[in-house]
Amino acid sequence: MIKFKPQMIIFDVGGTLFSDGNFNATEGLEQLRIAAVNPEITSAEIMSYHWNQYINDIRQSFCQLEIPLSSVLKFVAMKTGLQFDIPMYKQEEIFDRFNSSRSVIDGVEELLKTIKSLGIRSAIISNNMMSGESLEESIKLWIPESDFEFCLTSADLLIKKPDKKLFEAALNFAGVNACDCFYCGDGFIPDVCGSLKSGMNSVLLDVKSDVSFEIRNYENKQYIAVNNWNNFSEYLLK
Repeated sequence: MIKFKPQMIIFDVGGTLFSDGNFNATEGLEQLRIAAVNPEITSAEIMSYHWNQYINDIRQSFCQLEIPLSSVLKFVAMKTGLQFDIPMYKQEEIFDRFNSSRSVIDGVEELLKTIKSLGIRSAIISNNMMSGESLEESIKLWIPESDFEFCLTSADLLIKKPDKKLFEAALNFAGVNACDCFYCGDGFIPDVCGSLKSGMNSVLLDVKSDVSFEIRNYENKQYIAVNNWNNFSEYLLK
């Protein structure tokens, strides 16, 4: 049985903190266009064309690396002539806010309150095109009471989970040992496999499971699986 009070709990974002609807780049780009100094110079459809062109070309050459959202938005702005008087992290947040519907996963807010009440530190590691700075801004918009020490994204370092270097960098930055941390996510390969290989303890959100809480095994290592974050809150409070 995995039982100890962790020094830190690190979270994934998509599917873990938030549930997002279908991605719609055009909707996000339209709101970004409106936020520009000269929005009349282009349209969301033209911006979307350049978005798709850039993404497709880059992925053919660098399919294993993360594409920073800042690079794509800068390319689209330069190709269309758009100019902004707001910083890039804010441009990223606007695009993110409007490119899909979003809701907070059930149990997340209560779990974060539990972690804070127990004096456990918290942070974010996410496979995300956004920078850590803009992702933190976005999280605060949806969960104002969140108190993460830092947000590290794959776009910050260009490498993606399950690459253990992403986890190791965050642990070294936080000054904590892997064995003293939990990593919480909803993906088996990026989250469970990646965190276990880095030496962390892992918690999988498996909403399809009929079991509220169980210990599972992977390559001679144990990890926790819950079907609702309230069940992990109860575990931490025991």
